[in-house]
Amino acid sequence: MKSKSPSISKTSKTVSILCLIGLLIVASFFRPNPGYGKIYVDINQPSLDRINIAIPDFLNSSQQSQCQELSTALPAVLTNDLDLSGYFMPMDKGAFLEQNNEAFSIGDIRFRDWSVIGADLLVKAKYNCVGRSLDVEVGLYDVFQGRQIMRKRFLGKVSNHRQLMHRIGNEIIYLITGYKGMFLSKLAFVGTATGYKEIYVCDYDGHNVQTITTDKSIALFPEWSPKGDEIIYNSYKEDGAILYLKDLRSGLVRKVSARKGLNTGGTWMSDGKRLALTLSYRGNADIYAIDLKGNILKQLVTHWGIDVSPTFSPDGGKIAYVSDRSGSPQIFVRDLLKETEERITFEGEYNTSPAWSVRNRIVFSQLKDNSMDIYTIDPDGGNLRRLTQDQGKNEDPCWSPDGRYLAFTSNRDGRYHLYIMNANGQNQRKITSFEGEQTSPSWSPFRSE
Repeated sequence: MKSKSPSISKTSKTVSILCLIGLLIVASFFRPNPGYGKIYVDINQPSLDRINIAIPDFLNSSQQSQCQELSTALPAVLTNDLDLSGYFMPMDKGAFLEQNNEAFSIGDIRFRDWSVIGADLLVKAKYNCVGRSLDVEVGLYDVFQGRQIMRKRFLGKVSNHRQLMHRIGNEIIYLITGYKGMFLSKLAFVGTATGYKEIYVCDYDGHNVQTITTDKSIALFPEWSPKGDEIIYNSYKEDGAILYLKDLRSGLVRKVSARKGLNTGGTWMSDGKRLALTLSYRGNADIYAIDLKGNILKQLVTHWGIDVSPTFSPDGGKIAYVSDRSGSPQIFVRDLLKETEERITFEGEYNTSPAWSVRNRIVFSQLKDNSMDIYTIDPDGGNLRRLTQDQGKNEDPCWSPDGRYLAFTSNRDGRYHLYIMNANGQNQRKITSFEGEQTSPSWSPFRSE
């Protein structure tokens, strides 16, 4: 057999190389988020390495150097946001080599100076104050590839500069993970700063506290409506534990359920038109569904034991709750269509405060060996996971709307304050240090603006 001529072999090799390049180009269109390459974060992984991000002081381009204090205040808010997310590791400013804040475009930034200190991402920003208005232009850069990922202007008010930075943080989270950020969400909670138990609302990071009740009594168990415009809670300002609803837009408060005995532990159904709660007007404490006028629609759980703390599955077809029918408080799951139920916790002396996430996990608090800690479990009772340990008493867990974070209360520093952590238990951070104690958090829906 005759060998191929050199020209034919060369042509064949060229064609092969071109085909390979063509395949690589085609394949690049099917890679997940190809634009982010090295720095894209798959937040569905059970554990992940945090991305090193450098956030130097912002450049003040205002006339007459107005709002000079924002040059450090604005990046401080963004730094805290990205740190609390658990996906980023903001870098110490003392390690920064490049000190030129005016270097904003790709041609001016010395990426080598940022690469040497280990930065994966770089945020560069400048702002302009005009009267009460604030204009911030932000650039996000991939240090490894020396390229720009985002450059965008954000407009707001100087007085709401924290909210403006939360918007920027959400944008960065979405670009790097593909999911909405939590930075514009809020928490409702019970606080004792006045000497009474009242309901308060704060930003997700503990700032911007607002008073919701001034009953000068005992207010408990706040929970946001699915739209985030109403909060239900219990108050003892009159006789007994009455369930109230407050419209956050109008400020109006009205009774929803004021039957004799318990009217506690209210939770919203996904349609925002119905609630589940524990009533004891017939004697035993059982779980019922009611409308927002307080009319009983259906008895959801019937048993001689005490049944409390209902929480619905994502599809609304099941309900998890606490019952003492087995001798100690344990968590049960009831299928509302099949009318069957099963016990899913068998450890600990006391299991309470279940909450069902949109990602189909149930979180709860368990007292075991004189330690109160937070656990998650599958709805069938499998895959039990302990999230807190050897850090005081940890109680009242609630999910973020996307099921990727948890808020809870802990006395690990002596008094009860609010904490947040990732759903896997990592990155536990205290977010409130107000006067008194803060307990019973409820997470609002996420907002984009």
